[in-house]
Amino acid sequence: MSKTLKKKKHWLVKVQECSVSWGGSVELTAVLEVRGGAELGEFPHIGRVIPEAVVCHSGRLPGSGDVLLEVNGTPVSGLTNRDTLAVIRHFREPIGLKTVRPGGFQHFLQMNFLQFYLGIPILALSLPATTVSQLDLSPDFD
Repeated sequence: MSKTLKKKKHWLVKVQECSVSWGGSVELTAVLEVRGGAELGEFPHIGRVIPEAVVCHSGRLPGSGDVLLEVNGTPVSGLTNRDTLAVIRHFREPIGLKTVRPGGFQHFLQMNFLQFYLGIPILALSLPATTVSQLDLSPDFD
């Protein structure tokens, strides 16, 4: 294994947990926007945040762009945006959120999932279509 891969921390180390409430007069989605979802081919992630309207009881308030992993222990990765919002609406205040900054998580998915589990070289996906058609993309399970 290369030295750069050994030095890079696993994305699970960067997972942040927080407990938030928002006053109950409006929905959480009015003060903490949820974007993305399976219908767009993305993980649910935090959009706009109004920090004055959200109270963080424990942990760090999620920032714009953070990937939403769980809501009160319920996994939301892989859900559509509508289903993610339904999970959020199901729970009362305060709500526990588990998030991660996208950097390490995206790196993990790009490197490990595509290259090692599917056997598709990442280089082949970044080349123009005329070059890719000449490459052998069959998985090598040796």
